[in-house]
Amino acid sequence: MREVEERKKRLRRVRLSLPKEGALLITCPENRRYLSGFSSEDVSLTESSGALLITRKEAFILTDPRYQEEAKACGPLFEPRIYRKGLVAELALLLPLLGVKTILIEPRYVSVALLQAMEKKLSVKIEMARPVIERMREVKDAEEVRAIRKALSIAEEILSEVAGYIKAGITERELSARIISMSHEIAHGPSFPPIVASGPNAAKPHAEPTDKSLKAGEPLIIDMGVKWQGYCSDITRTFFVEKITEKFKYIYKTVKEAKEAAEQKIKAGIKAQEPDEAARIVFRREALERLFWHSLGHGVGLAIHEAPTLSYRSRRKLKAGQVVTVEPGLYLPGWGGVRLEDMVVVTDDGFTRLNTLGFLEF
Repeated sequence: MREVEERKKRLRRVRLSLPKEGALLITCPENRRYLSGFSSEDVSLTESSGALLITRKEAFILTDPRYQEEAKACGPLFEPRIYRKGLVAELALLLPLLGVKTILIEPRYVSVALLQAMEKKLSVKIEMARPVIERMREVKDAEEVRAIRKALSIAEEILSEVAGYIKAGITERELSARIISMSHEIAHGPSFPPIVASGPNAAKPHAEPTDKSLKAGEPLIIDMGVKWQGYCSDITRTFFVEKITEKFKYIYKTVKEAKEAAEQKIKAGIKAQEPDEAARIVFRREALERLFWHSLGHGVGLAIHEAPTLSYRSRRKLKAGQVVTVEPGLYLPGWGGVRLEDMVVVTDDGFTRLNTLGFLEF
């Protein structure tokens, strides 16, 4: 019942953004789930499991017979419309019945092929929708934070167990397979393909696991997360295979200091660039900023990467209730890298850390 009431509120807010005689077509999987609870995933960019169509008075879930049972579960807020000739053909039948003159589409989630088909077959004006739902999703309610906290707790449990397998001789792919297996056993699957990168591979921020065996004296980055009730988690820890070197200690401590400096800046009302800049000041002092190759962090929710972005390019202000990662890193080609990542909830006077798993102490 609480979920239905919350979706009613979300639906009302969306309808306030609609023009008269207008409709919003939702093809973003996360937006679709956020409003309707429809949890079926898209097979690929060219094969969607369905879409939502919202007017000022009506709301439909449009899908094919494969997902008709899942669509029924979206009632009473969304009426299922099961099509057999495709989404555009169904829209061509439905829009005139609703008196729709303008349809708003999500530009980041409509392919050129779909847009061309709509332009050819629909007798309505097609406009680009503003990111209203994405802005709504930025601020999490208590139930959303609870789901994210649970997802992160499970991720930490998995990472702690996998850490016990770290030794010279085991391969990156073997560790990755263990993470994926446990993600399905005790969670609702991984929130993204895990990054397991050792030695020189750890100098690649988004390295893919390989058949490379871990070697003594190498850094090892593990970046992973799981889903729980649709919500994602994201955590990174860096390990060292067997005996720790002084170089690793120095890089690790510097990254940890940058992370702590960034966190001290986080609170509602500050520009999202400020925590990123705080981390860079630490790296700049050590003449290492050139080895920090990405932004400080990103929002997490139904999608593993969503607004806001903690970046030196961002001018937007943080809001209470946003869930973001804080993940500075340094990457040294030929040697490896160190990245440390926690998740926090932005509050009016600071932040609440969601992690419980600590860091290496020297």
